[in-house]
This record gives sequence, C-alpha cells and structure tokens, in this order.
Amino acid sequence: MDQEALNYLLHNNRIKLVYGVLKNLHISPTQSYYADLVLEGELLFLKAYAQYCQQHAQINEKQLLGYAYRKIKWGLMDVLRKEWKLADRCLKPAADQKEDALSLLADTQDAELDLEYWDLVREIIMICSPNERKYLIKRLFYGYSVAEIAAQEGVSRQTVNNWKQRLAQKAQKFFEEV
Repeated sequence: MDQEALNYLLHNNRIKLVYGVLKNLHISPTQSYYADLVLEGELLFLKAYAQYCQQHAQINEKQLLGYAYRKIKWGLMDVLRKEWKLADRCLKPAADQKEDALSLLADTQDAELDLEYWDLVREIIMICSPNERKYLIKRLFYGYSVAEIAAQEGVSRQTVNNWKQRLAQKAQKFFEEV
C-alpha cells in the first residue's frame, strides 16, 4: 500500500501538493528545516492515502488531493507546534507590561489547541515587516523580552520597541477590520 501511495504521489508531479502546503504555511526552501518538512509531508501523504483508500472503494483524485492537502497541512502544523513547544520548554516567558492589541494574542489560553488563534497569528504575521515578524515570533513563541530580542538582533531596545509599536498599530487596524 505504501509503495502504491508513493507511486501515486510521484506520478504526474503530485509532489507539488506537499510543496503547496509548505508554501501556504510560509515555509520557504531557504529555511534549514525545509527538506525535513518535505519528507514529513510525504509521510503524511502516505498516511492520508491509506486512510482515504480504507474509506472509499474508488479513488476520486480531486477528493483525495483535497483530503491529503488538509491532512498534510494539519500534520505539518502539529510538527511545527511541537518544535516550538520543545524550544519553549527551555525558555521562561517574560511578563507583559501593558495591555494593547498584541497582548490579546499572548493572553489566549491553550493556544496550541485553538485553530482560530493560529489562523489569526498567521494573518497578523502576513501583514508584518520582517523586523516586526522577528519581534512577534520571538516574543510570542519564545517568550523573549525586548532586551533579549535587542541583544540577539544587535539593535537598541528602542528599535525593538519601535517594531513593537508599529506591530501593535497594525494589529489594532487588523482587529478593527475584523
């Protein structure tokens, strides 16, 4: 069954399905873990193919690829979330200092279980500049303080606070639109 699923994936360049999921998750080929996630996506396709074949007597390619896309996407999101949690165990999050639009993101309990939360974070990350994105990821996922981020990025704390303010303004506009 696995060989059949692998042949199906590689035939007619269907491997692009895995690449499409990675693109949707904003994971580029330049990232160091990209090849690992491609392999993980292929394994998830094999599982999805086997599950689909158990549930359906005949293969409908459009349904199968849609089913596999969702399985791969959620599976890769789980892999990434586990990696973030593993890295987070080594770090202690800093306490928030004031209420603003960004604190709405940080205050969500059981965030890894809340799919809407992650969709919201993804939407906000998409509207950020590269520096704002660095701040948001390091603050939200790793719990670094402004001073720690400044030291890592080789900039002043004021610069990081500027990133934070611009991000807060964009997040506020985003919340007003929603």
